[in-house]
Amino acid sequence: MNNQLTDRTIEDLKGGDHKAYESIFMTYFPKVKYYINGFVKSIDIAEELTQNVFLKIWENRQSLIISVKGFDSYVFTIAYRQTIDYIRSKQVRESFYNDQMIQQPDTVCTEYEYIAEETRLLVEMEIENMPEKCRKIYKMSRNEGIPNYKIAEQLNVSQRTVENQLSLAMKKIKTILGLFC
Repeated sequence: MNNQLTDRTIEDLKGGDHKAYESIFMTYFPKVKYYINGFVKSIDIAEELTQNVFLKIWENRQSLIISVKGFDSYVFTIAYRQTIDYIRSKQVRESFYNDQMIQQPDTVCTEYEYIAEETRLLVEMEIENMPEKCRKIYKMSRNEGIPNYKIAEQLNVSQRTVENQLSLAMKKIKTILGLFC
């Protein structure tokens, strides 16, 4: 297989061509894994995060508007963001654990309670990082229990827009929840 990346390969990727995706994967996977491993110092975590990078590339393939010259930056920007998100979530877990030990030194938090709280914090972080419209719709629906048609009326958008935004929000949250399965 030719691992030379071309504008045609990127165009084929945008069209959903699996061979183009495979070519990009084979070209970039080792480089991205090495890059991420430099931050996380764990080959297993680096591989998992690198897989997430390529999942994002595939999920966002149709909206690519870059040439082969900008593709390196695109790939490594995704890798950097995945790594930073991982490091932040790790810091949240460690911070929560340390807070628990300080507040309740004589009681050991059960693993279930720890995971539940960690999950809640990560979901909250994900919600706060959503685009404003998506976050607002999600909170109105899930926190306030407002039906979709009412949200659409209040925000002066179509009900389909509300449903699409909720779907996007839920996908992001499911991704976070998938870390614990």
